[in-house]
Amino acid sequence: MPLDPLLKEVLLQFAAAPRPGNLEELRAAALANSARAPRRSVPVASTRDLTVPGPASDLPARLYLPEGTGPFPLTVFFHGGGFVAYSLETHDGLCRELCAAARTAVLSVDYRLAPEHRFPAPVDDAYAALLWAAAHAAELGADPERLAVAGDSAGASLSIACTLRARDEGGPRLRAQLLIYPPTDFGAGERHPSRRENGEGYFLTEEQMRFFGAMYLGDPGHAAHPHVSPLTAAALHDLPPALILTAEFDPLRDEGAAYAGALTAAGVRTEHLPGPGMIHGFANMTALSPAAAALVDRAAEWLGRELA
Repeated sequence: MPLDPLLKEVLLQFAAAPRPGNLEELRAAALANSARAPRRSVPVASTRDLTVPGPASDLPARLYLPEGTGPFPLTVFFHGGGFVAYSLETHDGLCRELCAAARTAVLSVDYRLAPEHRFPAPVDDAYAALLWAAAHAAELGADPERLAVAGDSAGASLSIACTLRARDEGGPRLRAQLLIYPPTDFGAGERHPSRRENGEGYFLTEEQMRFFGAMYLGDPGHAAHPHVSPLTAAALHDLPPALILTAEFDPLRDEGAAYAGALTAAGVRTEHLPGPGMIHGFANMTALSPAAAALVDRAAEWLGRELA
């Protein structure tokens, strides 16, 4: 279907904005754009900032609790941003939406960013946070038997890595994984037509993806690692049920859909929710696009059912 006209207006605003000249300008612009962006008014019972022990240092985190009486399910959330940018603040709105609609506690965790901290540091942070959350769920007002991971873009990549590590390292049993436009094939090249079709003019560009990849991976050989490119992983069995959201006008569309197919082929109960007319980043644009809001709501409903 055609590009959502409301998101087309967003793209026009991005096109008119000055282009960041370096990484620090990119980070500053991301935070400024997020602070200016409207958000849906979604009530949650409470939020609390805390820190989570990481492998190298404490990690900032924010806990969201839904209305009602706990213990609640617990979803550990990792934000997107190409592994180089964004924060708890930029994804505060999305975490509130998931918390309220899925009736799950949400623990949003900041991980160390590249290039200061390249792969596998962000994966190590994410998995450490998951282990801590599982061990301290009762202190958070949550039920450790109803545990999920979720994330968008780079955060979805970290969520996938957590599911693989939890399976392979005897980690906590996960009830669900919610993956919003995940990158799953860093060595994709020409394998996925959406990279060519949507590589320019739709917010996330092919040039940016190359930049993010170079920042994240200190060794080009890491692109083939299953925690980076899970689509090429040898074993995808025994992973938690998955919902994968993709966007029609996203360079990552095809590899997200392909990962859904690969999980299904491996026997993992998987649903794929395509986003007609959507662009990369739509989950943070729900106040601007009713269609984007409906997709996030459907994802939250799925998460709530899996954790019920």
